[in-house]
Amino acid sequence: MVESIRVVLVDNEEVFREGLAKLLRDQPHIEIVYQCGGAKEAIEKSKETKPDVILMSSQISDGDSLETVKKMRESSPEVKVAMITRPGVGPSPLQFLKAGARACLSKSISASDLVKSIEVISSGRIIVGHTFADEFLAEIASAEKADSAKGAETKSRLSEREIEIAGLIAEGSTNREIAKKLFIAENTVKIHVKNILKKLELRNRQQLAAYTVLQSWATTAATPQEEGLPANE
Repeated sequence: MVESIRVVLVDNEEVFREGLAKLLRDQPHIEIVYQCGGAKEAIEKSKETKPDVILMSSQISDGDSLETVKKMRESSPEVKVAMITRPGVGPSPLQFLKAGARACLSKSISASDLVKSIEVISSGRIIVGHTFADEFLAEIASAEKADSAKGAETKSRLSEREIEIAGLIAEGSTNREIAKKLFIAENTVKIHVKNILKKLELRNRQQLAAYTVLQSWATTAATPQEEGLPANE
């Protein structure tokens, strides 16, 4: 039996949001715990309902979508934020990932791929939809070219163990899972993560995951082959 996934929907287009809610309610393992169109309400209700995934549009009322992602991650660090947007509307996929989102999906995604994406996102994986793949890769290439020297210098500050742990975090592993894989104590993992964040001047695991993908330290690809599906699936 598939474990239930609790979802909050955020989109100021009521017709689209209601259609999305109806589609997801037809899935026995997905529970819509709340839906709204505004940033402030979404942040407050996410703290109250404690969803597994927040599916949020780049088009929201009373707030900037990028700042809203950051505030959601600060107020509800365990939740996975997935952006659903249109190409050329709002911030780029890379900006959303840096803010703490775990996915960037297109509003043209098929129903089956959306359901599969929510399942994958809830497990901690990072997804960038096929529609945004070229933009995402071009942005990464540009960032790597501009920051190659800085990246090499940054990596040299980390031990091999810290780089290994950063890679596992980007793949969605929890501290407990990392401890089991590396045969070390969970508290040791926590100390390593704290040191890594301090060395890289990052605020949280989500920023570390995005940074790790950009630096190609992780073995899991961030760009899917098909819309909404992870590359390794």
